[in-house]
Amino acid sequence: MQTVKLYDEKPYETCFDAAVLEVSVNEKAGTAAIVLDRTLFFPEEGGQTPDTGVLAGLPVTDVQITDGVIIHTVRLAKESPLPREGDAVSGTIDWAHRFSNMQNHTGEHILSGLLHSLYGYENVSFRLSDNTVTLDTGGQLDDARLSDLERRANEVIYRNVKVTCEYPPESVLQKLEYRSKKEITGPVRIVTIDGVDVCACCAPHVRRTGEIGLIRIIDVLHTKANMRLTIVCGSRALEYTRHEFEQLRSISRLTNMPKERAADGVQRLLDDISQQKEALRELENAYMDKVAAAAAGALSREPATVSAGDPPAGGLPEAPAEGSFGRDLWLFENALSTVSLRNLMNRLCDLSLYRYVGVFTGSEEEGYKYFAGGRGADARLVSNTLKETLGGRGGGKPEMVQGSVKAGKDAILAALRGI
Repeated sequence: MQTVKLYDEKPYETCFDAAVLEVSVNEKAGTAAIVLDRTLFFPEEGGQTPDTGVLAGLPVTDVQITDGVIIHTVRLAKESPLPREGDAVSGTIDWAHRFSNMQNHTGEHILSGLLHSLYGYENVSFRLSDNTVTLDTGGQLDDARLSDLERRANEVIYRNVKVTCEYPPESVLQKLEYRSKKEITGPVRIVTIDGVDVCACCAPHVRRTGEIGLIRIIDVLHTKANMRLTIVCGSRALEYTRHEFEQLRSISRLTNMPKERAADGVQRLLDDISQQKEALRELENAYMDKVAAAAAGALSREPATVSAGDPPAGGLPEAPAEGSFGRDLWLFENALSTVSLRNLMNRLCDLSLYRYVGVFTGSEEEGYKYFAGGRGADARLVSNTLKETLGGRGGGKPEMVQGSVKAGKDAILAALRGI
């Protein structure tokens, strides 16, 4: 026995009475599946999420339809006994959720109808979630045409066009031109928006387009042949627009520019940031020159630790001949960006004065991240040593490794002396 769909004829009703035909309990999930002789609950169907609400005092968490039979999933509760087969029960749908879906589904029909009449595009896919609506259409539109599409859709709302939902007799249906995403057998429910769209649809809709209030196209994703529009309608469009306004007002305050010139304020900040980055790069390059000069003269019998602000005592001793290896340089430096640290490591390696060069940045409390390289030696020995002795993480190629180690400077240097 198929469930009588009260929502077809009474989409604005919120309460109903029905008889229980079947009850199935899922103790593990704490839910039960209830089949009624009739219902106002719209199931998940046609790309739309199901209604929510209360049935026999129990929260309805899902509604599905199989072969015309609508199954209500309810969450069990100690304070509300589960109905049995043959019981008479009452149900109440969540009207705010239902009406939001009605606004958004009818809004989608307006857009799809206009896409079809203006450009011959078909709606190939549709999804109405609890937050947004997406529709995939068989063609592409540029920004100007999308803006025109949105304007035309809202003009349909302003005209407060009548929306009719009905099951035409077979004799009428055979002569009727209507949109449908799939072949339908049996009775076909037709939703007509006068002068805008005629489409097969199973979901509840508003009576007149004025009830939608507003349609917004908030995103477009272009593929090779199609495009996906993301839209919001009605109360969702109002919330989205309110959020946009709050963001714009915040940007206006942060940039000290009027809202209508907020983009100019953001561009001004981006220009300032770009100039500061360029100045920082110049300072970092000059700083690296000093570090490289200090490192070139820091050779000694022990592994060296040096920074630009702490050159070796007694000046810079002469460097060994080019190509001389066997000395290691471990540099702890927090004054440079990550990219500059890596560049500094490469510059020091290119001096060919050291067997290994490692640059570390971090703190004694949090540990250090590092880049290490070798010229004529396998830098992976550095990361492997830190892994084995201090539980460090990292790796790379013979020319360069990178990683992190949760240890202090002295422990790191003690481990590296073992190479």
